[in-house]
Amino acid sequence: MERDEVELIKKVQGGDKMAFQQIMNRYGERVMSAAFHYTKNYQDAEDLYQDTFIKIYRNIESFRFESEFFTWVYRILSNQAFNFYRKRKRITTVDPGEDNYLWKTIPADESDNADRETYSSSIREEIDSALQKLSPQQRVVFVLKHYEGKKIKDIAAILDCTEGTIKRYLFRATRKLQTLLVAA
Repeated sequence: MERDEVELIKKVQGGDKMAFQQIMNRYGERVMSAAFHYTKNYQDAEDLYQDTFIKIYRNIESFRFESEFFTWVYRILSNQAFNFYRKRKRITTVDPGEDNYLWKTIPADESDNADRETYSSSIREEIDSALQKLSPQQRVVFVLKHYEGKKIKDIAAILDCTEGTIKRYLFRATRKLQTLLVAA
């Protein structure tokens, strides 16, 4: 952990609200991106983002500098996502026409740009639909691994479970997604 990050966290632990604003500025975009990947809905992602930073603020005194700070933040975000899934049985997906900078365009074989956009939107809809059919644990692990690029050991640390459990969730999620996407 960088020295300036340690000092910033200690300031927040000491009650400095401006230092907390700096933490939000430093990590906010990454938290929002992950929240959006979990929910696939901008308003729900904003709620998850807000709940996560409220929880961070209330519990930052318990951070003991034993792990990377962002690992701790991700653990809180993941727990908040689990709570979100428990509260809501049905999660709304993103309207493919909605302006949304978080999705990367998926390349298509078609040479025409209009066809490429239609093809990409169609694939995104199928993937969104399939992701919503995963269990919350499988969805969170899949998003952390494939959307956020986290390693298995980091996901295990974030979710506070064994690497074997993470591999099992990831295997089941991948297998279920393959089945769902082939059938689509």
